Amino acid sequence: MKRRSSLYLLSALLLAGCGYDPVPKAKSYFRIDLPEQAYTPFASDCFSAEIPAYSAMTTPKGVEPCWQDWRFDGQRANVYLTYKTLNGDLGRLIEDAHDFKSKHQSKAVRIKSDRVLRDSTRVFGTIFTLDGNVASPMVFYLTDSTSRFLYGSLYFNCRPNADSLAPVAARLRSDIEHFAATLEWK
Repeated sequence: MKRRSSLYLLSALLLAGCGYDPVPKAKSYFRIDLPEQAYTPFASDCFSAEIPAYSAMTTPKGVEPCWQDWRFDGQRANVYLTYKTLNGDLGRLIEDAHDFKSKHQSKAVRIKSDRVLRDSTRVFGTIFTLDGNVASPMVFYLTDSTSRFLYGSLYFNCRPNADSLAPVAARLRSDIEHFAATLEWK
């Protein structure tokens, strides 16, 4: 009887072990569906511009009145906008923007800079695009060169992975460039 039970148990184990060989699945990423590109006007006490309809500007509590958090909730990203009134410190503020960009050079694969020159509305500045696994893939500053200075930096609310964030980063770069192209001082 004991022998028969052992034989049944062994047969059951052999039959249970039969099946398909496991095949590893290829590594994949989620599909990213970006919203349609449409813009709405935004105005604060210091500046106005067009922002994407799928984003929102908020004023953080306890900070300067014209500072803004430009939120892209669907893309898990924020652009932090810092506004300063110039007091003969334009050179220092521009140097600070370049220093911030330089801090990312160790992780950046490439840094591209695009000038913003809009004489008709007195908007001047530089937009820095940083490629690679950097904390902030885009930083910029805009100024009228006499009294106003606006600094912005893009951050994602996740660990930097340039490959998987590429489509979202490209869209947000386009949105920031549109913001710079429509900015007007108040």
